[in-house]
Amino acid sequence: MSKHVTTFTANPTQRAFIESRAEADLFASRKGEGKSAGLCWAAFYYTYHNPGAIGVCLRDTYENLRRTTLEEWFHWFPDGIYGQWVGSERCWYWDTKRTGLSGKVYFMGAESQDDAQRIASMPLAFALFDEPAPAANSSAGIDEFVFDTVMGQLRQPGMKWYAAKLATNNPDQSHWTYKRFVKPGTPPIERPKLPMQELGFRCWQTREPENIANLPPGYYEAMAQRWAHRKDLLRRFVEGKFGFQSKGRAVTPEWNDDIHLAQGLQPVQGLPLKLMWDGGLNPTCVISQITPLGDWLILDAFVGEDYGMYELIRDVVRPRLLERYPWIKTIQRGVESTGDPNLDMREQSRSRTADGRRNSAVTVILNEVGGTWTKGPVDEASRIEPLREVLRKTRDGRGIVMVDRDNAEPVWFALRGGWHYRISRTGVVGSIVKDEHSHPGDCMGYGAARWFPLGKLATRGKTVETRVGNYYNAAPGVKKPFIGRGPGVNLPPEARTIGQRELPHKI
Repeated sequence: MSKHVTTFTANPTQRAFIESRAEADLFASRKGEGKSAGLCWAAFYYTYHNPGAIGVCLRDTYENLRRTTLEEWFHWFPDGIYGQWVGSERCWYWDTKRTGLSGKVYFMGAESQDDAQRIASMPLAFALFDEPAPAANSSAGIDEFVFDTVMGQLRQPGMKWYAAKLATNNPDQSHWTYKRFVKPGTPPIERPKLPMQELGFRCWQTREPENIANLPPGYYEAMAQRWAHRKDLLRRFVEGKFGFQSKGRAVTPEWNDDIHLAQGLQPVQGLPLKLMWDGGLNPTCVISQITPLGDWLILDAFVGEDYGMYELIRDVVRPRLLERYPWIKTIQRGVESTGDPNLDMREQSRSRTADGRRNSAVTVILNEVGGTWTKGPVDEASRIEPLREVLRKTRDGRGIVMVDRDNAEPVWFALRGGWHYRISRTGVVGSIVKDEHSHPGDCMGYGAARWFPLGKLATRGKTVETRVGNYYNAAPGVKKPFIGRGPGVNLPPEARTIGQRELPHKI
């Protein structure tokens, strides 16, 4: 037995991940940080404290699991020494006499939501998820539905706590693991729990490399050179940060996080709003302002899913306008809208109004929000080129276009590369991919074409004047169009109120 003793010394982040008793833990880091080893020893640690535990280890496909995760498992726990591998069951049984552990671990592929059905009747104590987020330009990974199904099966009687351990390279910021564990995250919900259970989801991310002693010399330097042409992968695999995966050629390669992104961007009190709209099954609204200096502040962005324009306005946009921009209730021309010219089609919204008249998205926007409406250009070049041009413009080291990292996240994700052209395997650039990123991207294009033609601040053009909406009526006695200052409103000297804070490395 002495010849087969395995020595494992956990790095600080590994140890914290292994010993955590949260409901779910995500170990997200650069490559080479020992994530798979952390999963293996998390199973050992958990079973040591919870005799008889039944666990499951999942990866996107069983073939990938067999070639990677199981190889790591048998490196630390050789078959016939620490336990027994039963291939017909794809199950590992701990050797109680030699390890003091009792329990078993099933190893399964989780290629689709259908695979979750095989787990739906298994009472489990813990679950391991290896590489739930795809590495690069891949549809691999574990579906969120599978994760939720497994979480519902953590109910084996007699356990001191339940554990879900996920280990992956730093995920794409649009991936469900980032959303569930980082932003906005999953806050703990107070409810009855086991005495040793800690509520909530936790993310563990190494700030600096912790496993260099176990890696070949120059490991990260070589990887940085290899991925020099892919800044998105360099950020995730080498720098150890969350990033955004580029899946094709970006529509707006001029975007730069360092000059266009702001955190805590504040609206200018009393300044009119510029709204941009796109329709379809993902109705989208982007709220912005153009300051007297010509800065384009992108303050809020909302992308709906499987509901109409009316619901987006009623449930999301209108409450936000009243909460964050209350001065538009007392000024004329407080809102100017532009967007998809197809929004005149009634299919984009509810087919009829409350009194039975035919409806369209533009009708809904003007009735519920008010202001004016200007159709955006039909052809892509007429809106993309002005947007790219205005993104090139800077002032004092900052972009003319400033996007709020938190409140306008869909625009950030779109402009940094989510909005992209399809590229075939032969390298031929195709059309723009229509997905959740194309809608806020299109909105920005419509806005740039309207207010920054050729990248320059637009002069007043011809618009469709309409009545003020049903709750944006002008204040009594206010007759002249609003031109920058409302009653009792004092703008800051430069009409630019950006609350810029240092972006944290670990969220």
